[in-house]
Amino acid sequence: MKVSFPAIYPVFGTKNNRKSLSYQQRSPYYWWWTYLRKNERYIACCDCGGEGELAELYKDFGDVRGEEFRLWWNEKGAQLFADFTTPEITELKDKAEWQNDWAPNEMLVLAVPLTENKRDLQRQFAKLLKKRHGAKSGRKKAEWNVGNAKYKINRNFTIDSLRTAFTVYEEYIENLKREKKEQLTFWQMGEKLKLVSTALAKANDTREDKILKRNSMAVSVNRYIKQAKRIVEGTALGKFPL
Repeated sequence: MKVSFPAIYPVFGTKNNRKSLSYQQRSPYYWWWTYLRKNERYIACCDCGGEGELAELYKDFGDVRGEEFRLWWNEKGAQLFADFTTPEITELKDKAEWQNDWAPNEMLVLAVPLTENKRDLQRQFAKLLKKRHGAKSGRKKAEWNVGNAKYKINRNFTIDSLRTAFTVYEEYIENLKREKKEQLTFWQMGEKLKLVSTALAKANDTREDKILKRNSMAVSVNRYIKQAKRIVEGTALGKFPL
């Protein structure tokens, strides 16, 4: 049985030649694990040995409190996100062989009249396939919520967006732990992270420039925090990114 993944899977290298963390971070599955680790409800479940309101999810994802994604992936992750079958062209010899879970966007089922000329059939099939198969030759369609994996990527995403939102969210959490008088404002957090290059302060900025840049930076920080919160909350539902 062939194993495949709808999205980019993490690469670790060999035991004696490990790849850098960046090879793991190219995969949305790495970020699913990372965001799940920020879900307080799920971590509470881990603390209780898998008991509590998220016990069913724990049966699949297990304890994510360990620091090494590779170990979790090998033990749990791969089997959660993998497609274990690869559809092939198959002749149905009886209508009972029809599969109820076939979806029009995933499978094209035809009734072919064998009394017709072979060349005409090939021409008709090529025309129909061109119409129904939206992917360009040699490229996968950008649809993540397909296949038979138990957990599927919920929507399109960019790794940069996932990474940035997570970085901002981590800074936000750390900021809340500081004494009130030491806490940074949103625009200061953005400045610290150099979040928006065009909104970074310059020595010759006027007062109006500073106000506009600070507002712009604060809006961006707030947007990423909200995005990260939604994603973290979604992990408790077994969905990513939400």
